Amino acid sequence: MQKHSAILISQLAAYPEVSLTVIHPQLADQTSKEIATYFGNNPRLDFRSVPFTDNGHLPGHYVRANQNYSRDAYAVVADSVSQFEVIYAQGFTGRSFIEARLQKMIKVPVIVNLHGFEMYQPATDLKHKIAYTWLKKEASFNLLNADYVYSFGGKLTKLLAEIGVDTAKILEQSNGIDDSWLKESPSKNNVIRTFVFIGRNERRKGLKELHESIQQLLKDGTKFHFHFIGDIGEREKLKHSNLTYHGSVKDVERIKTILDQSDCLVVPSYSEGMPTVMLEAMSRGLAIIGTNVGAVSRMIDGNGLLLEKPKVDLITEALRMMMQLSPDQLSLFKVRSLERVRATFRWSEIASRKYDDFKKITGRS
Repeated sequence: MQKHSAILISQLAAYPEVSLTVIHPQLADQTSKEIATYFGNNPRLDFRSVPFTDNGHLPGHYVRANQNYSRDAYAVVADSVSQFEVIYAQGFTGRSFIEARLQKMIKVPVIVNLHGFEMYQPATDLKHKIAYTWLKKEASFNLLNADYVYSFGGKLTKLLAEIGVDTAKILEQSNGIDDSWLKESPSKNNVIRTFVFIGRNERRKGLKELHESIQQLLKDGTKFHFHFIGDIGEREKLKHSNLTYHGSVKDVERIKTILDQSDCLVVPSYSEGMPTVMLEAMSRGLAIIGTNVGAVSRMIDGNGLLLEKPKVDLITEALRMMMQLSPDQLSLFKVRSLERVRATFRWSEIASRKYDDFKKITGRS
């Protein structure tokens, strides 16, 4: 979400008629002045830092921390909020602005962007189920009372309608990728089909099911290679020469190099919004295997295989199918990934569409 916000700020700041007041969490190693310098000291950008504190341990602590943050963020601009034409709230930051709107203290329309709506998607264990109970309550307040709500589309728009959000309030958007990620053409197919998984080692990412599928394929003697990027513990790793665990990789160029050595990204998640890793892989010309959750169906269209559920047998079948593709068929998938990114998921185009939304909401020509 922070990366999404930073890119959006940069893109919107390119419009000379746009002025932005950016309220952001106070970072220990960065001042608002340093952040302003990062964005080129644009005089139309006003940065205000607000501390985000979450020292709780009892259930609901994260929700309460966000409510406190929203209250403090509202206080920072309370005296000047009437000067704004749109309030755009990422995550749960908009609650106090929405409350002020409901109490008719402000007239400025509030747009909420909760991104993936994971709390409304299947929980993989009891811990997540309990957390989702608190998150759903807070999310529902924001979604049902905001003036407008952003959706990545796919299953997420239907989900919003099902929880009672007026469809007239739903604005469809996309996650995006910077042009610096885009290749001119895909890398040459590997002689041995090569896959890659990128993600945190958390239950909803489906790593357990993926590992079980890989074990089955290894038992069958199937030849393939698999790269893993992410903080995966030693106990979870499978021991085999066909598998390479790179650990947590922060360097963008190294991630690009690993992607360029691969043929297909695998995203066997239980819940997602519109995964950035999928856009990154598509921009490097990879085929995609992904679960039909969130807005993934908007991203897999003629460039890969869509799984209905992250079940071991379905993942295994999809991996086999990808390995059985002819070189020409695989190349078509890869080229289609690049075409879809260029046409739909470039940040410059996404920011332009979002700016058009803001103009319509405010009645600007």
